[in-house]
Amino acid sequence: MMFSTVKPLPLNVKYHLGESATSLASRLARRNGVSGMAMFLSDFGIDYLNLTNGDQEDCARLAALAGVDQAALHRDTPALVSPGWFRLGLEEIKFTAFSRTALKGCPQCLQDASNDSEAGHLGLWQLTSIRTCGLHGCYLTPLPTSSGPRERFDVTRLTSGFSPPEPQVANDQDLWFEHYLRNRIEKGPGKTWLDRLPFHVAAQTCEAFGLLLTLGPKARRETVTPAQWAAAGTAGFSILRQGPDAFRQKLKDIQKAHPVDNTLYRTRYRVFFEWLRHRDDDPQFDVIRDLVREFIFRNFPISEGSIVLGRPCPEQYVHSLSTARSRYGMSGWKLARRLASMGLAERKISGQGFVLTGYVPTEIINDIATDFDALLNATDAGRYLGVERFMMAKLTKPGLVEKYFDEKNASPMYHPRDLDGFIGKLRARIERSEAADLLDIATASHRVRIPTERVVEIILRNRLPLYAPDPTTARFPDFRVSLAVLREVIATDHHGTVRPTRAATILGVNIRTIRSLMDTGVLESCNIEEVKSGRMRRYVCANAMERFSKSHISVVALATASGRLPGVEAVIQLDRGAQPLPLGPRANMIFRRSDVL
Repeated sequence: MMFSTVKPLPLNVKYHLGESATSLASRLARRNGVSGMAMFLSDFGIDYLNLTNGDQEDCARLAALAGVDQAALHRDTPALVSPGWFRLGLEEIKFTAFSRTALKGCPQCLQDASNDSEAGHLGLWQLTSIRTCGLHGCYLTPLPTSSGPRERFDVTRLTSGFSPPEPQVANDQDLWFEHYLRNRIEKGPGKTWLDRLPFHVAAQTCEAFGLLLTLGPKARRETVTPAQWAAAGTAGFSILRQGPDAFRQKLKDIQKAHPVDNTLYRTRYRVFFEWLRHRDDDPQFDVIRDLVREFIFRNFPISEGSIVLGRPCPEQYVHSLSTARSRYGMSGWKLARRLASMGLAERKISGQGFVLTGYVPTEIINDIATDFDALLNATDAGRYLGVERFMMAKLTKPGLVEKYFDEKNASPMYHPRDLDGFIGKLRARIERSEAADLLDIATASHRVRIPTERVVEIILRNRLPLYAPDPTTARFPDFRVSLAVLREVIATDHHGTVRPTRAATILGVNIRTIRSLMDTGVLESCNIEEVKSGRMRRYVCANAMERFSKSHISVVALATASGRLPGVEAVIQLDRGAQPLPLGPRANMIFRRSDVL
C-alpha cells in the first residue's frame, strides 16, 4: 500500500533492522517533541490499537512518515491475523508465546543511545523465548511497566530516566535454541517433527523440558534467570530436534536415573509435568500431551482408569512389587525372589527385602502368577523326572535342573517347563542302538566312579548318544548310555572343554577345520594337561562350541538341508556373495549363518 502524498518528517530517526512499528512511532514522537506516542499517532490519523496489532495500512502510513520500507516494518511487527494469533516474519504464532504487557530491552542498546529517541525495540523481543539482543549478544532486561494501556508500547516513554543494568553476555552454546526460533521466523518452519509443531508449542516445550534436564524436577519457574532459561531451551531443543523417539528415550533415561520406589512420575518430572498439566486449555499441545501420557501409562504402575493429563488409563501396563501383590494376591516373598532370578529385582544393601531394577510388565506378572500355580517342590519334581529327592538335589546343584527361585537360601521349587527342558536335552541325544553295554545313567556313573550329575554334564557337553525304549515318554531312569563310549570320553574330558576330535564329530566337520578355527580364534581353546600322557594339548571350550553353532554353519550342513551336493552348494553361496571364513587348506567351508540363512 502506497502513501505517495505522505512526506517523511523533517525531524526523523534512524530505523533499526527488525524494529517494530510501535517502537518506531514512539521514537518519532519523542524526536518531534510530542509527549506521547498515542498523541503523535492521532495527529497523523494512525489508529493506536491497530498499529500495536500490526495493521498493514497503519504500518504503511507510519513507514511513509519515517521514510522506511513499509514491507520490512510490517514484517517485523507482530500482526494480528485472527483472534489470538499473530504473524511475525514467516510464522503465525499464538498470543501465549508473546509478552506484550511487559516489554524487554537490550541494556547495551540503551547505554549506547545518545538520547531517548535513539534506542529501538525489535518486534522479536516481544516473544517470551527470545531473551538476547542479536547485535550485542547480551540478555534483555525488563523495562519499566506502563501506567496505562496506551503507554504499554511507548518504549521511549518507558525508558525515559531508566538506568539499565550492566549487560550480561550470553554463552554462545546456550543460544542454539534461540537461533532456531529466529530462523523459523525469518525463513519459516522446516519439515522435521519439531518444525511441524506450532511455534508456541515447540518453543515452550523445549524450555519446559529443558528446565527439567538442567535444573531438575524441583526447579521453580518463577526464580529461573534469563541465562538459565536460555540453557534450558537449548537443552530441550537438543533432544526434541531429534524427534519423538529421542523425547521418549530421554524421559526413560530420567526414570532410570531414579530408584524404583513408591514415588511416581510427578516426582521425577514435576516441573515439566506441572507445566504441561496447565496447558490443558490449549489443544495445540495435544501432540506433546498424548506422547507424555502414553509414556507414563506404559512406564509407570498406573492402575486402569486412573486419570493422567485428562485421560483415563486403558489398562495397567507395568507393576511395582506392591501393586502386583495387591492386584494378584500373590506372596510378596515368592514374587520378589522370582523377579530376582529373572534379573528384574535385587536385594537391598541391608539384605532385608528386594528392590526392583525397573517396573515389571504386566505380561511378566501374569506369567509368574500362572507359574506359581504350577510349581512343584523337590519331592514332586523328583516324581516328575522319575528320581528320588536326593537325586533332584544332585542335578540341581550344578544347574542341570533349574530352580524356579535361584536364591541360595530359597526353598527348592521347580516349574514343569524347566523340568521338561532338562528331559528334552536328554531326549535330543536318543539314537537307535544294539550295543550290549548299555546302562542307565545312575548305574553307569557308579561303574565309572563319577557322580551322576558329572556324568550328565559329560553326556550333554560331548553330545554322547543315549538310548531309550520310547523317546517320547522317557524319563531320567529310562536313558541308557554306552559304558565303553562313556569311558572313552571321560579319559579325554576336562571340565568345560572338549577334545578337538570330539568337537569335529559334534560340529560335523573335519579335524583340520577345528584346528584352523582355533588358530584363527573363531573357536576359543585352552591348553589342557592330559592325565594319562601328561602332555599339554589344545582343547575346545564347550561354551565356544555352543556359540559357534548358533552363529556359523558348514557347507556340508547347508547341503544336507538343501539336498544338494556340498560342491554345488558352495558354488551357489559364493555366487550369492556369501564369504566363507578364511580357514586353512583342506578345511571345510564355513559360513556365517546371517550371510546364508
